[in-house]
Amino acid sequence: MTEFIQTLLISCIPAVITGVVSYLVARKNSSTQIKLLETQNKHDIDRLMEQHKVDIDSLTQQHQQELEKLELEHKHKLELAKIESENALNQNLINNVVGEAMKMPEVQAEFAKGIRSASNKRGGKR
Repeated sequence: MTEFIQTLLISCIPAVITGVVSYLVARKNSSTQIKLLETQNKHDIDRLMEQHKVDIDSLTQQHQQELEKLELEHKHKLELAKIESENALNQNLINNVVGEAMKMPEVQAEFAKGIRSASNKRGGKR
């Protein structure tokens, strides 16, 4: 029986030592692989964060430009509306002045006189 135990120990001790060494080597390799992956992931995350910042800056700049464009368009529309209202006011004023002037008998007489002289000149040329 001692021979059996001896044989068993002779075969088991190297197997146990080999198993422990294999376990330690595998653990070291896996921890190295994990650290490598962590480093790669950290670099990827940093790169993505930088890209995200660049994208946000680009969107902010684009938004600012759109706001400036809209403000300019609004300003131009206001200026056009102001000019149109001034033109309409001036036209109404001119119409009122001409209308009031045409009501005056002196202006009507001069106007009729001008028409008669123009028609006489025209009639004379025929």
